[in-house]
Parts: sequence; C-alpha cells; structure tokens
Amino acid sequence: MFGSGDWGTRGRRMTRRATLRGGALVAAGAALVLACGGKKEQGATSGAPAATARTGVAPTTAPNQQPKVGGEYRVGFTGPFAGVDPHNSVYGGSGIVPIVYNYLIRTSLVAPEKGILQELAVSQEQPDPTTVIFKLRPDAMIQENKYGVPVRPIDAEDAKASFERVADPRSASNGFSWINEWVDRFEVLDKTTFKIVTKSPYAWVLNNVGNNLYSAIVPREWLASPDLKKHAIGSGPFILQSVEEGGQAVLTRNPNYWEKGKPYIGTYIIKSFADLATYRTAFTTNQLDVYSAPNVEEARELLKTRKDAQHLQDPSFGFLSFWMNVREKPWDDPRIRRAVRRAVNPQEYIQIIGRGDGFWIGPITYAMRDYALPEEEVKRLMPYNPQEAKQLLQAAGQPNLTFKFQHPTSSNVIDYVNIFVRQMQAVGITAQAEPMDAGTWVAQYFQSKLTASLSLNQEYANPDFALHWYVTKGITGNGRYDTGFSDPEVDAAVKKAAGILDEKERIKAYQDAQRLIIAKDPPFWNFFGVRSNVLVANDVINYPRGLGSLGYGFVKDIWLNR
Repeated sequence: MFGSGDWGTRGRRMTRRATLRGGALVAAGAALVLACGGKKEQGATSGAPAATARTGVAPTTAPNQQPKVGGEYRVGFTGPFAGVDPHNSVYGGSGIVPIVYNYLIRTSLVAPEKGILQELAVSQEQPDPTTVIFKLRPDAMIQENKYGVPVRPIDAEDAKASFERVADPRSASNGFSWINEWVDRFEVLDKTTFKIVTKSPYAWVLNNVGNNLYSAIVPREWLASPDLKKHAIGSGPFILQSVEEGGQAVLTRNPNYWEKGKPYIGTYIIKSFADLATYRTAFTTNQLDVYSAPNVEEARELLKTRKDAQHLQDPSFGFLSFWMNVREKPWDDPRIRRAVRRAVNPQEYIQIIGRGDGFWIGPITYAMRDYALPEEEVKRLMPYNPQEAKQLLQAAGQPNLTFKFQHPTSSNVIDYVNIFVRQMQAVGITAQAEPMDAGTWVAQYFQSKLTASLSLNQEYANPDFALHWYVTKGITGNGRYDTGFSDPEVDAAVKKAAGILDEKERIKAYQDAQRLIIAKDPPFWNFFGVRSNVLVANDVINYPRGLGSLGYGFVKDIWLNR
C-alpha cells in the first residue's frame, strides 16, 4: 500500500510500553515517505540512526507567541487522490482521511515518549489480556454536512459499525487481516463505552485501533452511503469541501471541533502533481509550504531557493519494494525469485538514489529498531551475488530469462526502474518495464492483476502488519495486493510473534520470523531503507516532525505565522 504524506520518524530506541490500568499493551506506529538521504549514523541496536539531523534556522514552535487562527496551508504529493474511503484509502486519499475523521486513540512505535494520544477515547483499560474497554468523550460532534448525516455526538455504536465494516471482506479494508485473525467481538456497553475482545492475547491492539489506514471512526449513517469514497464526513479537525482528481483537495477548519479553539489553520490545501518536477517547482515558487525531497542533496539545494524554509531529516518507514505474482510464471519458481534478488545490489540504490544514505533492510525496515534484523545480517542472508544469480538461472533452465514488470509513473520510481533494469542485464536477464499512470496501476495492483511490479509502500504501523506481506492472502488478509504466496510455517511464525506480550521475547520471535521468510525466497522484498528529507516554510509553526503517522494527530496544532 502507498500514500502521500509522512511526518518523518524519530531516531531513538523504541522499547517503551504504553501501560494501561489492569495490564499492558504495546504502543506502536509507522509512516510512509518516498524520500531518502542524509548522513548515515550508526545506532545502538540495528544499525539505525542514533540521532536526527536538522538544517535551517527557523523554529518549528513559537513558545512566546499566541497561535493565529486562519490562513491557507498548502501541501502536495505525486499521484492520484484515488478516493477517500475511510478504511482502504491510498495515495492522496490517505492524507485526507486522518484529518477529517477521528480515531479512538493514536500511538506511535517511533515516538513512544508521546504515549497515547487520546482522541475519541478519553481513557482505556485492560481488565484481562484479551479485553480492552474504551471510554468515549461525549462531545465529539459529527461535522455539519449537506448529505443528511445527523449532527450528533460520535458514539460507541459508530465505533462498532466502523470496525465491523473493516471486518467485512467486501469493504476490502487494509485492516481486515488483524480483525479477522485476532478479534472475537466488538461490544457496545453504552453510548460512551466500547469494548474489544480478542480470541487470544495480541500485542498490537492499541496500535491497530489508531492506524490511519483502517481505523477511522465513521458515523454509522455515512457508512451506508454510496458516496463514501467520494466525500468524507467525520468528527475530525477539518471538513472536506472538495476533491478534484488531478487537481487539489480543499479542507476547511471545523468550527465545532471538540478541542475548543483548534484547529488553527483556516484552509488546508492538498495539491496533486503528475511528477516530481512539477511538485518541486510548486515548492520553489512558493505555491506550497511543505515539500518531501527525494534525497538530502536536493533538500539542501532547494534551501538556496527557498531561504524561508527549514530542512527536517528523520528516519523513515518508507521504502520501495519488488512484488512478484507467484500465480504467474516465472515467479512460481523460488530459484527465479532468489536469482532476481541476488542480482540486486542495494548499495547502488543507496549511493545513487539515497546519495550515500540508506540501509540494507529485510522484511522489517531499520526504523523499527530492535524488531529489524541487523544490517550486517541482512547483507549475509540476502547478499548481492551476481554469480549465484547466474547459477540459479541456469539450474532453473532460464539462463536468458525475460520478464515484464509494471510500475507507476509517480514519485521517483523511474530512478529505481533504471537501476533495476541495468542490474538485471548484468546477469543475463531482460527486464521489460511497463510504465502505468498511477491511477491505473493502483487499481490493478489492488486486484492483484499485475505480473510483477515495483511497489510504493506505506504505513506499516507495527511488525505484524509489515510481515503480512508474506502470509496467506497477503498484506490485507483479503487477497488485495496479494502475491499468492502461502507457507504454513511462515503463517505460524508471524502469528506466534504477534501473540507474545513480553517485549524481549516478541522481538526475538519477529527476528526469527524474518529469517524464516528470507529462507523461503519470498516474492516480495525491499530495495533499501530510506530517510525522510522534508522542507517546511519557516512560517509554519508546530509542524509535527519525528512522529511518524502520529503526526496526523497533531495537525490541529499547526498554525501560520503570516
């Protein structure tokens, strides 16, 4: 899955738990960014950065100033909006949903010092290892709207209806997998009390109920609307006024938001661009307040043009991957899959695309720190070995293999394509690229109709979600974006890890699961782990950096000093 926005992630040890009264559940979070760069620093555990870098002179906070209400805040991305379904949005839509709708809570694996951000739930407790009870605020009102949805408090019935929709395979929700596998039932105890009961202990309940991609709480009347993907009505800080595919989305301040006085921004504009060049030009000509540079060199170069901006650099959950459909030849042969991976040199992507900054990563990216395999082990388990690639191709009877692969034309994907094709040629493989406009590509990817593809990857809020690329029925658990790969040992290892509540034991289980996955020659792997390089105008105050996707919960605090 893939989307438009990222707040970056903070480089620090991610081992703190979020403790609930009567028990403990793990707080977690993640984010997407299609950017990379910066000076590589070694961390204490998995070879991840131990610190963040920041250039520019302006502060992101203004402690001695009173926030201003109003103003127009402008951001952008490359690709389509692809709709605003609250439970399965991708691309630009995934940047709209988290600020129109509210969630019970939000948490982040990359910002544990923030603990739990309470939204619709004012508190939660765990009376036993399989039960979580949320107490909801009574004053979160549904936004004024022209679609006949009553303006009333969001309540526990809405929470139940929303999660039941996620659990329905017909909705094709990104969150189907965890609910289908782990949840026994959802219960409404009263209008402001909502209960989740799992089949057995599950480490990632709190993370999943705050995941931007699939846990928005939606008015139950709106869930039945045929226009659910075209419009959005929630209880969040911003009201969606319009979405123009290929143009822009316009959101305005919710004057009746439950957190009085917020949000501060008057109008929130999200612009869609066909390519990086037009996106970059929009920023350099002051049409945007924020820009995600593909690498640190470009970010620093742009500061010469936008001297009124600052450069924020953080670890990122973002990466590109190669996806193979094992229902199609030659991907049903693990020797071919291994040969292609052995022909790939991640270091070249790091040098050319990351400008020397980046990390070799296994199934779990470096930004998850302890959960990721150490970089040196990844190099050993998934080496660049063109000679072995040639031998594998020979053994498979395909010494002159030719295959086609698809890719979207958005972001900086073409840079990956050019390197990939050349690396394949070096071992005798002819890889024929088939570019698609992003809207067509994502529709076919969603239905698993591609033969092989470069994949833009999004928000893996915890290791369980990340490893679902390798379990039966794929990342969403309902066959969407599914490679067709299935292995009972892998399924069991991933499920075992997610059910362990002791953190040290769970980390070990996730590392063991990754080693098993790699040994199976999976039809999905990552090119390299990147860093985010975000440029933010100096007059944007309280920009939420270093929070991963938790940053969406703090958009209401941004204000414009102009």
